[in-house]
Amino acid sequence: MCGRETLTNISWCSLLVKDKKQTICSTCESRLDMVYGVTCEGCGRPMDSFEQVVICADCQKWEMGANNLQKNIACYTYNEFAKELMTLYKYRGDYAIAGVFSEQLQKQWGLVKKDVTIPLPISPERRKERGFNQTEGLLRLAGIPFEITLRREHTEKQSKKTRKERMGQEQFFFVENKEHIDSKEILLVDDIYTTGTTIHLAADALMEAGAKSVFSLTIFR
Repeated sequence: MCGRETLTNISWCSLLVKDKKQTICSTCESRLDMVYGVTCEGCGRPMDSFEQVVICADCQKWEMGANNLQKNIACYTYNEFAKELMTLYKYRGDYAIAGVFSEQLQKQWGLVKKDVTIPLPISPERRKERGFNQTEGLLRLAGIPFEITLRREHTEKQSKKTRKERMGQEQFFFVENKEHIDSKEILLVDDIYTTGTTIHLAADALMEAGAKSVFSLTIFR
């Protein structure tokens, strides 16, 4: 991010064990706000410890309808530094930035019980525009195996819609190769959870196609 030289702290451990590849310096890493403490039981949003509710206002709205998403786990909150990173990664094609999140993504992925990991798809038009699917890139650089069985129709960018328009979005996902997910526990992976519309619609499509359960893991909330 900053272009500074990354320096390795010398210790007995670093002398005896091969160091992992360092993709971000400690100064920039400190600007990433990791999710910890009390979180919403639905979407993983950090909550104040004194709050009595266990799910946030967004998730309370989802609970009013057919909610097919068991839970979302988030690695970091979406602060201003996170926005800088994702702008470089998603919209300017700096693919190597995906490696910044690999360690935390691997850690959280290993904690979730699942049969199949599925990245949130983007439409063919969006893939042509960007050159890659950002979620597949995150998984590839983290060395996490995944299957592509979910497809997406082309729609207007979610970022251009109001909160109300997002939460009222009609279904734009469909499942291919339903036998790959039938009666299986699915883990969806995406980059950012905002209102939850995209992930909830994907969970609906997977459950309708025969999945046993759907959880999700996102880099940011």
